[in-house]
Amino acid sequence: MKCEELLAALNEYVDGELDPAICDPFQEHLKDCNPCQIVIDNVRQTIRLYKAEEQFELPATLHARLGRLLRERWKGKADADQPLVEQAKGGDFAAMESLLLKYERQVFTIARRIVQQHQDAEEVVQQTFVSVIEHLGEFREQSRFRTWLLRIATNHALALLRKRAVRAGPSLDDGQLEDGYDGIPHPEFIAVWRDAPEEIAQRRETRRYVDEALAELDEKYRLVFVLRDIEEFSTRETADILAISPEAVKVRLLRARLMLRERLTRRFGDESTRVAPPEHTS
Repeated sequence: MKCEELLAALNEYVDGELDPAICDPFQEHLKDCNPCQIVIDNVRQTIRLYKAEEQFELPATLHARLGRLLRERWKGKADADQPLVEQAKGGDFAAMESLLLKYERQVFTIARRIVQQHQDAEEVVQQTFVSVIEHLGEFREQSRFRTWLLRIATNHALALLRKRAVRAGPSLDDGQLEDGYDGIPHPEFIAVWRDAPEEIAQRRETRRYVDEALAELDEKYRLVFVLRDIEEFSTRETADILAISPEAVKVRLLRARLMLRERLTRRFGDESTRVAPPEHTS
């Protein structure tokens, strides 16, 4: 197995879904290739870093508006987070309030990461609250309440993106043209990170850099990374939300992981541990 072949299977290895048919050659290559070992570790650290990142602070004015909206719209709807879902479906306002306010910051965070603009994210949160209040009775508990809620928020965020000013490049639905493994970005800066992702995430001076790295990804790669690696939707759920194929999700996720890994390793990697990329990956 060559390094570029390993890169094509990197997602499956990191996610614990490696095809048994290539498991042995993959492990054999890893045993003898220190650069590939470091790249895989960098990717894992990249994912951990974004999971450890603080959620965006919910604006106090938005919190107040959401409380008013909930009181105005609530008419004894039904269902939520197990006992709370059942109580809310039975018309319990306090249960419904507990459910929505429990997740308001998380909804704002995913909206902010998708739409990138503060005011637009607030609009998405309010639309999400309205949708949940109006459609709670349709929630059949085939998934967790959190998953259902975040799917609604994501769909509102994507709808807002599509309504926004004309964007350069392919649309969100332009799925298949570039979604192949040819031209996967090869790692150039390969080094062990100086600190654990959780330590990096706690530092105010590095938080902006981490957020900027994600924000500067091409939109189609950023969306997949946010949904799969931060919000932990499955490949199938992500494909359904974005209206693309599961294979396109996998390729976009690989590209996102590698691009973020490259930028973050250049910032957080220990130069003294840097190794040269293998010649056959260039």
